[in-house]
Amino acid sequence: MTDYLKKHLNQKLILSDEKLESILICFKEIQTKKNQILIHQNKVCKHLFFIKKGCLRVVCTRDDGQEWTRQIETENNFITIFPSFIEQTNTSSYLQAIEASEIFYISFSDFKKLNKMLPEWKKFYTDILEKAYINSVKRIEKLITMSGKHLYQDFKINHPELLIRLPNKVLASYLGMSQETLSRLKAKKIEAS
Repeated sequence: MTDYLKKHLNQKLILSDEKLESILICFKEIQTKKNQILIHQNKVCKHLFFIKKGCLRVVCTRDDGQEWTRQIETENNFITIFPSFIEQTNTSSYLQAIEASEIFYISFSDFKKLNKMLPEWKKFYTDILEKAYINSVKRIEKLITMSGKHLYQDFKINHPELLIRLPNKVLASYLGMSQETLSRLKAKKIEAS
């Protein structure tokens, strides 16, 4: 069960077998259904997730009910609703499995325990946070500076596999546009080919 996670951690960390085992025993594995909500709005996010197989997203809901996909992660990445997880406060977002997924997760209490016990784990978590922060800033900058057309082209170049995996509704909400606009951009791209 944990061989996959063990392999991933061994690629990222230099640990003794004993330290590695102390990390692995903190993780549990679950399988989700397509569209399953893992963390609901107005709840405290109590888990950090590692995706073995599948695709997850963090979603904000506007006052008018429209969804905005804030983050998307796939295999071999960690995801959670970081503000809620770090502060242990209610979240205004929710975390959803876009596809049926296989996920490892660690509780906040076990996570904190590992931070105290293992400096390697703390450094590893810092790396995860830095990656999430950098990706968020780059995404915000693109949303501010790029037109819808350029956002779509950039996504197509940098994440071609996700164009196939993501429903149009999710992709449009991630790119900050309507499904109709996304459909027009996809059609124009086909005509230009």
